[in-house]
Amino acid sequence: MDTGNDTLIVPPALQAQVKAAAAEEHRNPADLVGEAVERYLWERRWFRRDDVHTKIAEGLESLRQGKGLDGESVMAELIAELDDQGHPGAT
Repeated sequence: MDTGNDTLIVPPALQAQVKAAAAEEHRNPADLVGEAVERYLWERRWFRRDDVHTKIAEGLESLRQGKGLDGESVMAELIAELDDQGHPGAT
């Protein structure tokens, strides 16, 4: 909620939860709220409904055109690449 200046208010119903989470993580509550807002804004930009729908439509059109890839084949290739590179997480 905008109070008309640069201060934003955390609703009272959330304040106790924010303070508890901040205390558990040994952090300043304002830092925790700031990080949460940054994450929200990043996700909002990344997952904008119009963009997501456009990407889904493009992907479906690619599949209709026969440009799809088999997921198991792709994963097998990626794992083989990791194995070839000696990646520590490869199985």
